[in-house]
Amino acid sequence: MKTGAVALIDALGFRGIWNRHQPDDVMGEMKSVKNWFETRIKEQFSSQPDFHCDVAFLSDTIAVSMDFDGAKEHREALSVLYLGDVISWVLDRVLRSKIPFAYRGAIAIGDYEVSPHFLIGPAIDEAAAAHELAQGAIIWLTPAARDRVADWLHAKPGTHLVKFDVPLKGGDTLNTYTLSPLEQAKCSNDAEALTQNLLATFSGSSIDIAVKRQNTARHLRACYEWRGFPPSPQLKAL
Repeated sequence: MKTGAVALIDALGFRGIWNRHQPDDVMGEMKSVKNWFETRIKEQFSSQPDFHCDVAFLSDTIAVSMDFDGAKEHREALSVLYLGDVISWVLDRVLRSKIPFAYRGAIAIGDYEVSPHFLIGPAIDEAAAAHELAQGAIIWLTPAARDRVADWLHAKPGTHLVKFDVPLKGGDTLNTYTLSPLEQAKCSNDAEALTQNLLATFSGSSIDIAVKRQNTARHLRACYEWRGFPPSPQLKAL
C-alpha cells in the first residue's frame, strides 16, 4: 500500500437536492466536476513523478489521496499539505458552479490504496469514520494528521491550513487544522462571492441546518482572518 494522506469529502444537503434542482442539471454538474478534476490532476502531476495523487467518486462523495515520495522525512505531513492544495481546487470549483456544493470531510494519514472501485487501508478507515462528524461545511485534519503537520511546522513558516475548533456531532469540539474554501479566492470581493454561494446551499429552516450554517459561518470568519481579508458583512449576523 501507499503511505501518505487521504481525504474523504461529501456534499452537505445532497439528500433531497432533487427538490431544489433538476436531476439532469445535478447529474450534469457532478459529471462536469469529475471530468474537470481528473483532467486537472493528470495535467498537474503527470510530469512530477514524486507525487502520486489518486481520486475516486461515489455519488457526492470524493476520495482523494496524496503520496509524496520526494521526502525521506515528514513524508506524511507534506502529503497532507499538498493534498490540501488539491482539495482547495475542488472547493473553489464547486462554489463557482451553477449548482454550488458545500463539502465537509476529513483528512487522515497512513497506509491506503485508492482506485476507481476500491478504497482500503487504515487511513481510509480513519477518514471514513471521521468525514461526516463535522457540524458544518468544514474539512479538517484527524488528530494523527494534525499532530504530524504540527511537528513539521515547528521549524517552518505557516501554511494555508487554518487553525480552528471544529464542532463535532455530540457536542464535542476538536482544535485542529482545516482547509479554507477561500484558499483560491483572488481578492476580498471574490471571497464574498464564494461566501454567498456557500451559505446559499443551506436551504431550509430546521435546527440542524441552522446549526450547520452558523458553524460554517464561524469557520468562514476564521478563513477571512487567515487571508487578511476584511470581515464579511454576510457573516456578521450569523
